Amino acid sequence: MKHRLIARIMCDLTDELLWKPRIEWARKHNRTADLKFRVGDGKRTCVTHRKNSDEDCRMTLTIGALMVESKANPMEMCMWRTSVELHERGYYGGELNLLNALAHCIIHEFGHVVQVVLGRRYESSVHNHEFYAILDRIHASPVAGQLRDELSRRCLDIGVDLQANSVNKTTVSAILDGKAAEGILTMGSIRVGQRLFFRDPKLSDVGQVVVKEKRRTRVLVEQVARPNQRWLAKPHGLVDKESRP
Repeated sequence: MKHRLIARIMCDLTDELLWKPRIEWARKHNRTADLKFRVGDGKRTCVTHRKNSDEDCRMTLTIGALMVESKANPMEMCMWRTSVELHERGYYGGELNLLNALAHCIIHEFGHVVQVVLGRRYESSVHNHEFYAILDRIHASPVAGQLRDELSRRCLDIGVDLQANSVNKTTVSAILDGKAAEGILTMGSIRVGQRLFFRDPKLSDVGQVVVKEKRRTRVLVEQVARPNQRWLAKPHGLVDKESRP
């Protein structure tokens, strides 16, 4: 899949459909408001700005090429905050496929742009009720559908059908609601001290690993045998003893 090219399309659509039509609005709130776009090499997808944004509201929106690659994997797609939002808040009908995930990612990041312009982005409270009110308003407007349709069209033009990459609803519910199903381990089903194996056959020589710590979307595991190496792993990349191939 053409991850970098898709990320560039996402940048272009944010500029054309969300930012440019609202530049005058933004500069009424902050005359220094400006937004640049870049495609990053990693997963990081975010809006960065200066701390004194009231006086210098220059922002950069980065779309990570590896974020696109990650979301193209149905299991990893479920782990992103934006996917949880789609599932829980019913954006785009709550249907989780790559098209909806990437279209909502654009809206999510632009929500942060709105926060900065309004001077309402706080380090201690970013994804708050006010932020989701911004997302709700965007999704309730015609631009949400226009954005998704245009993203689909431009990706089809480069030979990528984003709608073809979707996640089974049972799997979505199992992962996002924290319930194990069909052999899938989730954050909710894993406990510290539990002994597991890597699902990937390439890591079969590692043997058993023990869960040392649970983080937001990954678990820290340590090899039981020497040399006791450690890894940060996604829950769905691990299996228990009974389900080991």
